[in-house]
Amino acid sequence: MARKLNSFVDGFLDYTEGRGSPRLYRKWTAIFIVAAALERKCWITTTKGQLFPNEYIILTGPAGVGKSLCTRVAHDLLDSLRTPETPFFIAPTSVTKASLIDRLDEANRRIVRPMETPSVVQFNSLQIVANEFGVFLPSWEAEFMNTLTDLWDCGRYAESRRTGNTKLDIPNTQLNLLSATTPAQLMNLLPEGAWEQGFMSRILLVYSGETAFTDLFAELDVDGKLYASLETDLKDIYKMYGELEVDLETQEALNAWGRAGGPPVPEHPKLVTYRQRRIAHLLKLCIISAAACNSDRIITMENFAEALDWLVELEAHMPDIFKSLKIGGDARAIEDCYHFVYQKHHKLGKKPVPEHLIIAFLQERVPAHSVDRILDVMERAQMLEKQFAGGGNGFVPKAKAAD
Repeated sequence: MARKLNSFVDGFLDYTEGRGSPRLYRKWTAIFIVAAALERKCWITTTKGQLFPNEYIILTGPAGVGKSLCTRVAHDLLDSLRTPETPFFIAPTSVTKASLIDRLDEANRRIVRPMETPSVVQFNSLQIVANEFGVFLPSWEAEFMNTLTDLWDCGRYAESRRTGNTKLDIPNTQLNLLSATTPAQLMNLLPEGAWEQGFMSRILLVYSGETAFTDLFAELDVDGKLYASLETDLKDIYKMYGELEVDLETQEALNAWGRAGGPPVPEHPKLVTYRQRRIAHLLKLCIISAAACNSDRIITMENFAEALDWLVELEAHMPDIFKSLKIGGDARAIEDCYHFVYQKHHKLGKKPVPEHLIIAFLQERVPAHSVDRILDVMERAQMLEKQFAGGGNGFVPKAKAAD
């Protein structure tokens, strides 16, 4: 059956346009939805074995920028896959490690393929869609984090429990995770050294601080045709099964990218462990790109280019997360900025401090989207006064603030 949309991802972006959520959030939500619908039914084979396209994605940014809209629409679309004939398993929002494993054990999928070998395929596939990462994971428990790390690899999971002498053995697992958080919540959750551990290297943190007022009464998808097309194409994605072929040109491009060190490489020191897993992230995204467009099960150069664009764009915003995690947040940045301007003002012989110097100072301490807002707050608080500085705007510290 032909797809209704050229790309599920692009269709999702069109459907959610004007609904008050950043484009980057909406794009990665669509990527997650495709990954979840594929479950453990599609894969590629490399020299390291089979690779499945499951994803752990956390939308990260200030409160009120549209994270919950994405998780809500994702849940609704995935829930549409559940019918008596086609089971689809979504986990509760709040779970313990033990209850998550119980839900995964119950999420047994059995696919009958009479004319194929093997004729019956079984695996356990579970999807997590949680509006708040802090609800899903209220504290950093080493055992729970190790379990999530292990499940990302889609291998066998086995454990013995003393209570009732219960033994669990799940040979073929698959877990997808979509959630949302603020930088402050993330800072409170993560212990020292978390970025060097395996779980954080498997997480794709999607950061945006973009805010935009939207028309509260705009007519969006009035007849519901676009949403219906998303549902139809998602069901087609859900029916896909089998290994994807990577064409020769794309194989060469992937190998060349890997040999070159995966340019452009994110340089932030907290991403050292993450960098070691970028090729796996890229390959998963190649599968998702291909499945989002059609059911041909062929990964082309176009899919490689799109997947790499997705990854590079995501990584370009990651450093803003670490700026937001710094102790003190905006209040500390405002204080530091005032003292910078005060000292620079005196060094320049009481002349205005050029605006570009202040912007450069703030960009080292806060996300790019916060710079203009902080300067505006400092002006309105009468901490700084804008003056012409020979060729451009500048600022001087207000005498009132200097006292």
